[in-house]
Amino acid sequence: MDNKTILGIISIILGILIIAFPLASNFIFSVLLGISFLILGIYYLMIGCSFWKYSKASSVIYLLIGILSVILALNLMFSILGFEIFVGFYFYLVGFMLLISGIIRLITSSVKSASLLSIILGILMIILGAFALLSPVYVAILIGISVIAEGIDLLISRDF
Repeated sequence: MDNKTILGIISIILGILIIAFPLASNFIFSVLLGISFLILGIYYLMIGCSFWKYSKASSVIYLLIGILSVILALNLMFSILGFEIFVGFYFYLVGFMLLISGIIRLITSSVKSASLLSIILGILMIILGAFALLSPVYVAILIGISVIAEGIDLLISRDF
């Protein structure tokens, strides 16, 4: 078996586990995302401190981003609700961006099918954002389905 097949099988199994244990999965994702934002925040705080002698304005911006990242990290690491809000906001943001770009392309472009697809995907992302804010179980199901889909894609795709 090649690496893509092994990764595909692991992805499908992982997706099933995520759906089977939604609250534990959301807790793990919340902690992992929190740790990554904590590392990012510490990095930006260090950059902000080191840039102080070169540019006070960019240093202040780096420090603010670092502080916000650390606050977000602590919120994500100790709260599944914070993760749920973060994912819901992400879906809303992507949905609105797809919707707006689809409408703009519908008006300005001659290719209407891609514009309509972007509008439909934007509406679906907004609906998924609403579901994500309703319950953490929906977030786990959405993540599990996407991991299973990625696993299936890895199993089906072949390098020709």
